[in-house]
Amino acid sequence: MTIWLPDIAERKQPAYQAIVEAIADAVRQGCLRPGDRLPTHRLLADLLGVNVSTVTRAYREAARRRLLGGEVGRGTYVLGVASEAALFALEQRPEGGVIDLSPNTPPALLCDPDLAAALGGIDEREAARLLHYPTTADALQHAHAAAGWLGRRGVGAEPDSIVVCAGAQHAMDSALGAFQESDEVGCEPLVYPGLKAAARRWRRRLHPIAMDGEGVAPGAFEAACRAGVRLVVLSPTLHNPTTVTMGFDRRQRLAELARRYDVVIIEEDVYGLLPDHTPPPLAALAPERVLYLTGLSKTVAPGLRIGYLVVPSRLKERMRDASHHTAWYVSPISAALATRWLGDGTAWRRLLAQRRELTARHRLCARHLAGLAWRGESHCPHVWLDLPPGRSPAFARQALAAGVVVVPSAVFAVGRATADGVRISLGAAADRASLAEALARLAALPAGQRES
Repeated sequence: MTIWLPDIAERKQPAYQAIVEAIADAVRQGCLRPGDRLPTHRLLADLLGVNVSTVTRAYREAARRRLLGGEVGRGTYVLGVASEAALFALEQRPEGGVIDLSPNTPPALLCDPDLAAALGGIDEREAARLLHYPTTADALQHAHAAAGWLGRRGVGAEPDSIVVCAGAQHAMDSALGAFQESDEVGCEPLVYPGLKAAARRWRRRLHPIAMDGEGVAPGAFEAACRAGVRLVVLSPTLHNPTTVTMGFDRRQRLAELARRYDVVIIEEDVYGLLPDHTPPPLAALAPERVLYLTGLSKTVAPGLRIGYLVVPSRLKERMRDASHHTAWYVSPISAALATRWLGDGTAWRRLLAQRRELTARHRLCARHLAGLAWRGESHCPHVWLDLPPGRSPAFARQALAAGVVVVPSAVFAVGRATADGVRISLGAAADRASLAEALARLAALPAGQRES
């Protein structure tokens, strides 16, 4: 049995709700893992000084959220990580249907002439080749195309330094797996859920580094370095979820500190090409110690499932095994399509279309969320709505009851969240009309009030 005791003293909800939220936090942070057995109802009640009925109600609610499961005679067990988006079951389907603004996806196309044209241009011989194992020449051709794409972002990568992955999440998983001696990984206090999942997989503890309005604060970064952190994951451009973009001077200062303390940085930059203008990536400022991570899902097409990990020369040997293993997960068809689009300009044209669509959707935010404390740059695929402390879980429940799914800060938090709010993903709506309807529903919620 897992001897796990939730700290509910500082939580302001009723005791049973506080226990449920503590369970959810522990599961998301990896403190409770799938298969862990929880204390009995009576034991946990005794340890917390509450009624057994309170614990029973909490366990029942946690089971409803699919956090826990139980069998007579075997006890109560952790089922796994709760869905990072669908946090609460919808009891009544609201009029007008549910608009899910939780997945952070690019705006979807109702039809895709680029793919239709590409598929129509494949003859039978080429089609047969794409359904076989890729050759070394295929991989080299793709790596050269990828190097040109990365050059648009100011990353000067040689083809043999690029590890091609099955998406950016796969790239992150591969990068963390290469540093198994680093038990603790520094990161922003709010991170995208995929990083938390990768850290759980590799049994890494995430060490939150305080942010200000420009991203990770240099003083907090240096304090983490002095505490022994030697591997840090940062998202300096259009940070997910807060939308913050780090300025040039801040990036330069963090690069200097990384050199001083011999820290390796994994730079997550999947949105780096979306803004018209943005400071150079950390990989351009400290190329000898930054593993640069990006992909095509957020800028070209999610279904390509192509990610890139640029490895500094001094770390190539460390990544050699990972590179060989990782390449097998990449679909030859996706790689061939990406190679073609990167080379003929289709990828860039699609990115520019993303910029235009996101700009239009941000104008909808400005219209419908006026008066609320939201922020987000015009080419960012999500916005962040600041809320009073402790408000985001109730706001997410009220939004869901109104037929809109948003993601509260607890999903992104490493440890106890220092900022409260919700992420609203603009690209997730099927079209602008659906987004406008969702934003109008959110604007009608009592965002500034606490749930009684």
